[in-house]
Amino acid sequence: MKITFTCVLVLMIQIAGAQDSFLVVSSGGGVTGSATVYKISLDGKVLKGKGLGQVKYDEKSLLKKSIAKKCYRKAKTVVGASADFNHPGNLYYSIATLDNGKESKITWGDLEHPAPEKAKDVYQEITTILSALTFTANTTK
Repeated sequence: MKITFTCVLVLMIQIAGAQDSFLVVSSGGGVTGSATVYKISLDGKVLKGKGLGQVKYDEKSLLKKSIAKKCYRKAKTVVGASADFNHPGNLYYSIATLDNGKESKITWGDLEHPAPEKAKDVYQEITTILSALTFTANTTK
């Protein structure tokens, strides 16, 4: 009786297609505690999700890459200037940037700790842009 073993070695290489940098703007709280979260990639992909805790991104849309990059740069500047600002209230708002695995975030809403005006301005500018988008079902979750 002859027994033969065959060994197959499979080498998988992941091509750098994952987004290393993106912007997240969110708001939430209140009676339900639910949050609405927008995740904007530098290539212009926008995901929208709602929920408590782990957010499920059920909707998607697209921005021009130049607009996505402009929003990211403004957010990164504002978050960098106030990186330690973490004062959520019953209702809260936040801006976060993720750059190569490092998250920087500011959160506000507590009336006793007013948010930096520039942060509120950038948040308003980004959410105005997002409100003009048409979102469709995200089937690639």
